[in-house]
Amino acid sequence: MNEANQNIKLVARIDELQARLKAPGYNYFTLLGLTLTATQKEIEAAYRQLSEELSSARLASLGQNEAARRGQAIAKQLQRAFQVLSDYNKRGEYERRGYKEFIPPDAKEDTVEFAKTLYRKALTLFNQGNFQKTIIAIEEAIRQNPSKAEYYLLLGLCQSEFPPMKRQAEQNLLKAVEIEPWNAVHVAALGMLFYSVGLRKRAEVYFRKTLELEPNHDLARKKLAEITGPEKKFSDQMKEKGEKLLKKVLPSLFNREKH
Repeated sequence: MNEANQNIKLVARIDELQARLKAPGYNYFTLLGLTLTATQKEIEAAYRQLSEELSSARLASLGQNEAARRGQAIAKQLQRAFQVLSDYNKRGEYERRGYKEFIPPDAKEDTVEFAKTLYRKALTLFNQGNFQKTIIAIEEAIRQNPSKAEYYLLLGLCQSEFPPMKRQAEQNLLKAVEIEPWNAVHVAALGMLFYSVGLRKRAEVYFRKTLELEPNHDLARKKLAEITGPEKKFSDQMKEKGEKLLKKVLPSLFNREKH
């Protein structure tokens, strides 16, 4: 299926979900396409499917039009629905209130904790090599708490695994560096990204920055040696400089013809 057909299907899906939001008797269950007696397993499966369909990468293919903006808003509502229904206590409160949610004053703190849970889940998926699902989970974590450098780092590392997403990976790794400029891990990750696509001059810049932050960073030192060659000892460097100076000052000593 080509990109145009995929986008047509995506817009149709957004319209369908928008209709669910406006339908009489709307609640988080109906948004996910579930009954009020849905099990936790059914809730998770429905949410995972919809999250994949409305992932940031897919919505980005629509550009900056109205459909994309509606898709982003629905994606946020889906996240909130899952956050409530996947928590036993919150689901119970939601049901007792007639399927209406009460947002407490400390909701901001709640989203931070939810982001931590998503991040831990994303790390597990990453270690399992499931990069696509890692991206979905960590993007949700970032939406809940966009201030954590390690979230952007993990997202960038996953996106680096997919050639079409290299540019997005660069942006997210740069965001990690922006938040924690002192952290050599983020800088080295940028170096590895550029190294992986053959941009060795740019990679060299970031590997050198890594070593400025952490002189004993083995990976940065190894990759820098691959790019520039092994560093010469200080004594050898001084010897070469001395010989060049002598050749310049006393060229006759070095260019004298043998008799």
